[in-house]
Amino acid sequence: MRTAIQIIVICCTLLAFGAAKLHFEDRLSQDMIAQRLIQPPIKEITKRQLGQTGSAAALGGLRAPMASIWNLRAFLHFENLDWIKLEQAYDVITTLQPQTSHYWETGAWHLHTNASVHYKEDPDLSPFRRRALQKEYIEKGSDFLEEGIKQNPDNWKLHNALAKIWSDHYKLPDFERSVRHYDDSLACDSLPDFRRSMFERFRFYTMTRIPSNYEAALKEGIRLYNASEQNRTPSLVNDIFALQNALNVKTQDRIPDDELYPSKKVQLQWLQSHWNRRNQDFPMSGVKAKIVSLKEELQQP
Repeated sequence: MRTAIQIIVICCTLLAFGAAKLHFEDRLSQDMIAQRLIQPPIKEITKRQLGQTGSAAALGGLRAPMASIWNLRAFLHFENLDWIKLEQAYDVITTLQPQTSHYWETGAWHLHTNASVHYKEDPDLSPFRRRALQKEYIEKGSDFLEEGIKQNPDNWKLHNALAKIWSDHYKLPDFERSVRHYDDSLACDSLPDFRRSMFERFRFYTMTRIPSNYEAALKEGIRLYNASEQNRTPSLVNDIFALQNALNVKTQDRIPDDELYPSKKVQLQWLQSHWNRRNQDFPMSGVKAKIVSLKEELQQP
């Protein structure tokens, strides 16, 4: 009887030790994945897609070469316009190399741009079907990037790629969503300092395309204008000009034209370029009238 009790105690002790060891190793593995010291485990579905030889190679430490091989396969699917197989290929690739942003960006680009445009312009489909598939693949590309961000939350490139999707006039723009993604990009510790002011300007340009957000956009534009001469690009200056008109800012509270623009000739050139983008939802208040006025003043046809 005593021997049986001792055996039970020993078994319980071993089980408890094993459970504690398993928990510790699991936490350690998660920490090492988070610190990019090791790769996440390969999904079961990916093992099936790789096949026995591919799985053995990947598990044997050849995940990067296997991802490169599958990337070549994906390019062949792109040439054949086989978007379903291309999507499946990039699922495998990003499982093999989840911390390589290039694969997430490229896979998403094929979906939200190449596939969506292919379906949008497919003459064999009805107009309704074209629009539905265009939207579906833009969403697929966006979802693919979202999955990449879940695995790489501090990757500014992936956040920026999402911001560009939803501010693209030729897709299905959602400017408020785009601004949120620019906020996420700017919040990344990995974002290089030399890119920060550029991303702040991109965020501002997107803000100006939301009429209900004009006041906040003008405040941000003036902040950027005053922060650095590097920010005083034609686009930023033109947007400030149009926003001040749209909000009927009083003369004493405005940045005057002769401060915004180097000369009247330059102002005319910049505003004409701005006017050519009037179908992209940028603010245009007072732009056309000012162009006409400047042409008369400068005696240009």
